[in-house]
Amino acid sequence: MFLSRMPGRAFRLLFLPGRRRRLQAWLRHRRALRMLALAEEDMRLGRCVARTRPAYLVLDPGPVCNLRCRFCPTGNGEGSLAREFLAPDTFAKLVKNLPLDTLCEANLFNWGEPLLNPHLNAYIRFFADLGIQTVVHANFSARDYDDAWLEALVRSGLHRFVASVDGASQETYGAYRVGGDFDRVLRNLAGLVRARGRLGMTTPQVRYKMILSRVNQHEVETARQLAASAGAEFELQEVFGMPEAFREEWLSDSARERGGTGLVSAVDAGGHAPVPTECRQMWDTVVVNANGDMHVCCQVHRPGCAVGNLLRDPFEEVWNGEKMRALRGFVLNGGPAPGFENFCASCAFLCHAYRRAHGESAGPRGT
Repeated sequence: MFLSRMPGRAFRLLFLPGRRRRLQAWLRHRRALRMLALAEEDMRLGRCVARTRPAYLVLDPGPVCNLRCRFCPTGNGEGSLAREFLAPDTFAKLVKNLPLDTLCEANLFNWGEPLLNPHLNAYIRFFADLGIQTVVHANFSARDYDDAWLEALVRSGLHRFVASVDGASQETYGAYRVGGDFDRVLRNLAGLVRARGRLGMTTPQVRYKMILSRVNQHEVETARQLAASAGAEFELQEVFGMPEAFREEWLSDSARERGGTGLVSAVDAGGHAPVPTECRQMWDTVVVNANGDMHVCCQVHRPGCAVGNLLRDPFEEVWNGEKMRALRGFVLNGGPAPGFENFCASCAFLCHAYRRAHGESAGPRGT
């Protein structure tokens, strides 16, 4: 291989701690692109048995949160996942059963505020040391974080940190992020950027994410300026999942112009148009809750809809097990819903089954 032909000094430089991690990440990215290309092909051909293993991981540090966000099942009380943190002994058992060899990205967040878990930095470090890029989305509003805490987060090896700041004022931000402190989030963002600078590091990337709605759409440029003032990148997310009854109140003007549908696209790994649906997670992502339950996608917030539990079930048996095969077939090909409890039959978030039911194109379907 190419490494064997490298001069000795260059070879040693590659394996300094930082460079070694970058090399690992690069190799994992290359492998992931091949996996994603196969996943796209499996969806187009309607294959219910995935030929690939996942490139992405969603591992929830715990469905526990300090806010009461309007449409979040944790915040509004509609979710029924156990309100418990991912414990170190559970984490140690889970990672032994995860497909670590194919993962390129670990998302350590889902249905809660990940920063509330006191062991989060250790979990980040575990994946970072393997060259798996780590991502955290947080509300960053639980408390004022001091320099020592922020520097520890930077040193953990975190690749990307995204703060959910849906507005440019307390009024618009608080309309959705109920209980959040807008000024505190800005202080914490600026503090994290300063901590990264003091340590002379380039990561984590720090982003100010604004989910666009009718409530905050007039503040986009102001939010962009606030992000720049804090030293953060600005990220505008125009896709906003919400119950049908609230669309008139919350849907942005730009979403209305598109017909009220925002599409989250899969990676275009094969030179073809990507499959525009969150259902792609069934082929490219493993989603795990804090208690080890594995779900078909990151939208599931009911424990009875788990397809297995990775504390007791081998990953390979769950990944292409009876439930996963049945649910892949259902979202691709329609027909009666599977006879076991599942989230797909009632999902209203950008999935194939929902779009078909409303007369929208669901993309290529298997035969």
